[in-house]
Amino acid sequence: METLGILVLFSVVVVFLTSVGSLLISALMVGAVVVGAHGSFRVPEDLFLDEQEPATTGFLSFLGGAATNVAATTAARV
Repeated sequence: METLGILVLFSVVVVFLTSVGSLLISALMVGAVVVGAHGSFRVPEDLFLDEQEPATTGFLSFLGGAATNVAATTAARV
């Protein structure tokens, strides 16, 4: 336990005495900007189902559901 504590303390000192600390902080800030930009340009209108569309359940159900919804929409228009 003492060895682990000393190694953690030594690692923190080394990270902040070198350029690795500033690199980590810069990477976190760039990541936050990218996430914020993605969230601001995201259009949430297509995230919800219309009441006419059936709600499919299960993991990865959107893979099979997309083809049936397109076929049903095409058949309804014809």
